[in-house]
Amino acid sequence: MKVERDLVEGVKLGMASAFDQVYELYANRLYHFARSILKSKQDAEEVVQNTFFKIWEKRHSLESNTSFKAYIFKIAYHVTVDLLRERLKEKKYQDNLIGKATANFNLEDSIEFGDLLDQVNEIVKELPPRKSEIYQLSRVDHLYYGEIAEKLNISVKTVESSPQFLAAYSLDRFSQL
Repeated sequence: MKVERDLVEGVKLGMASAFDQVYELYANRLYHFARSILKSKQDAEEVVQNTFFKIWEKRHSLESNTSFKAYIFKIAYHVTVDLLRERLKEKKYQDNLIGKATANFNLEDSIEFGDLLDQVNEIVKELPPRKSEIYQLSRVDHLYYGEIAEKLNISVKTVESSPQFLAAYSLDRFSQL
């Protein structure tokens, strides 16, 4: 008990060696305490790290005549509960996202979109090479007209006229399907 009191006084004074000894004395016990609750090695390690960080932050207010063991486990408990709350929020958030994604997913629409995309790709294959290249840079690579013109060493007007050509060509081809 006296040794623990001396260590706490050393930590309170900012002595790194005393802090290291306190760490050696309690880290393993805190780890097992947190792991028994959290069931995760990484989360338990995080609890130990955060607990000792809080001890160091509050070192000036430590009291050497109270049970340090109870104090450090109380901090570890609160850190564990905070981590559980954080994980619960993350889980709810993930479940919410998954719920929204599956609610808005329609298999029939997805299949129709895939078919439509296949048809567009077939049309693009039939385009003249330069028009196909402009289409690729514009619609697939999402480059601006100026970037496409610079990359292909052509005028912006040529690039601007290509989508109109592509749209007319595509509508004509779709009407034949």
